[in-house]
Amino acid sequence: MVQTPLSLLRAAAVAGLAMFPLASAIAAAQKSQDPIVGEWEQVDEDAQVGAWVALRERGGVVDGVIVKVFAEPGEPENPLCVRCQGALKNTPVSGLTVIRNLKRTPEGYRGGQILDPDTGETYKLEATLRPDGQALEVRGFKGLSLFGRTQVWRRRS
Repeated sequence: MVQTPLSLLRAAAVAGLAMFPLASAIAAAQKSQDPIVGEWEQVDEDAQVGAWVALRERGGVVDGVIVKVFAEPGEPENPLCVRCQGALKNTPVSGLTVIRNLKRTPEGYRGGQILDPDTGETYKLEATLRPDGQALEVRGFKGLSLFGRTQVWRRRS
């Protein structure tokens, strides 16, 4: 069969139309993804990266898992959560779910909990995504937010 320019054009148009639903589905999935989903660098008070935390959204709730720990000199490369309680005691910090039940609100993200693997303590959590989408203010507290501590995490590129 001889391919004419018109038949090639028709074939390209049909292929393009066939790809439209797939492209639309991908775009919709990306658009519906929560803006804080992704990997973040947890930065301490000395501006040192302590860990990478992957935030993921499932059913309108955001959880966070430590994917990599950056140990201080002289500390173990794969530390355990020795101060954690219950089933988490002595589990590897890498792979540990440290953020649970964070929900998006008009004011930011509220209602979650964050676990500090260094102390084994769990704190209430609020988070605010900065307008550029590249920094996340993470605030852990007991009781009132006024008496908490804030870290600014950086989005990993």
